[in-house]
Amino acid sequence: MSMEDLYTQFPDVHPNIVLKTDMLRQGVDVSHAAMESFQQRNDLLWKGFHLFSYDFGKTRVYGDKIPLIMHLEDGCPVQVRTSQHSPYLIDFVEGGYIVRRDKEVVASGIWFEHKPRWYDMRTEAGVQMSAIAQGSSRMIFVTMNKFCELWNKNHQCLFCNINTTLKDQKAGGEDVVARIEPDVLAEVIKIASTVDHHYCMLYITGGTILTRYRGQTELEFYVNRLNAIRDKLNVWIPACVQVAAYDDEGWKRLHETGIGSIQPNIEVWDKKLFQWICPGKDHNVGYDEWIKRTIRAVDFWGPGRVNPNFVLGIEMAKPHGFEKVSDAVRSTSSGWDFLMSHGVLPRFNLWTQEPGSAFADQPAPPLEYFMEAQKAYTELRWKHKLEPPFPAAKDRYSYVLNCLQDFEYYHGNSTLSKSYLDARLGVKPGEKGGRQDAEGYTLLWR
Repeated sequence: MSMEDLYTQFPDVHPNIVLKTDMLRQGVDVSHAAMESFQQRNDLLWKGFHLFSYDFGKTRVYGDKIPLIMHLEDGCPVQVRTSQHSPYLIDFVEGGYIVRRDKEVVASGIWFEHKPRWYDMRTEAGVQMSAIAQGSSRMIFVTMNKFCELWNKNHQCLFCNINTTLKDQKAGGEDVVARIEPDVLAEVIKIASTVDHHYCMLYITGGTILTRYRGQTELEFYVNRLNAIRDKLNVWIPACVQVAAYDDEGWKRLHETGIGSIQPNIEVWDKKLFQWICPGKDHNVGYDEWIKRTIRAVDFWGPGRVNPNFVLGIEMAKPHGFEKVSDAVRSTSSGWDFLMSHGVLPRFNLWTQEPGSAFADQPAPPLEYFMEAQKAYTELRWKHKLEPPFPAAKDRYSYVLNCLQDFEYYHGNSTLSKSYLDARLGVKPGEKGGRQDAEGYTLLWR
């Protein structure tokens, strides 16, 4: 099947969304020529240091020199997820990068995110700063705790490979700090946001602490570090933190830090699947209580500022997941509708079957599922009159592991949309707006 045939299956969606979704679903391989080119460069943002591997096979570390973020010709951002079995191949031909699909050229003029200027700087302890904070488009990404204690009880989420990634990064020679101290964390974020001014959003995450770390509970661990960041920056830049679903006292303490939004990640909507896929979350909080607390958080942060993540696709995992695409989409979209009706704005990433996770050998759900689910999400967000999730609500390039903002750009009417941006630039219908060429794709299913 040619790429054109694939596009015709989804005539109501911009081709870049179809291409990006399928590359996220199946990963990409890298040709020998492209690898040789990358080895000669030191200006690109390489994979490495992150929370998960985001690879379908061997974990790629910083020293491998494989780009983290690829942009299609018009700027559409795509996270690079390597897979030796993918039909997609990043190649280097006549001085330029292209993407092939089964030898057919499906994207030319692609380019890669550049490395932040702070990346090779070092802390006072000699640790490479990119081991503390990573760049991602305009966002600074921080994993405060890279070791999840749910693994100690075999209660880890079945799609997760956080602890395996930590081991692979150590073995691969990366500077690794499993649990970052408040002063170090705050100092690196201060430097990162000062040295590179275009990094103006902060995304904070980490694994579960069940016991105590240096006398601190998990909540105290997070609160102390959030306060240290706030005090160092003097004022919060747009920021969010991924945390467990806390009770009112926990929400109160987190809200007092001034953090702008939170993400108590639900991962999957169906209750039985939640209990199977997220055994630690179910054991320690429980499905019903997790939902209740997530909705309750809106009273502290307000509508649209509570953004639990869903790992799109795991609801079709075998043997207990949905077998039909329509059933899986219906389940997840009903959950999104319910949450949005209570002021909770979910977000999602497309599932990677990563090495070291219990789901490493699972087959990928069909492309149809990811397309229909993302369309359903966009329709629901418009129905409830909600902009894309904070803190990246005003930036087209931040969500590289889903098409959440791409649907808004190519098919929406907000300040993130191409139609709005073209109008501001004075681009007339039928003309190309700089590197942007999405003209002609209107939302048929809106």
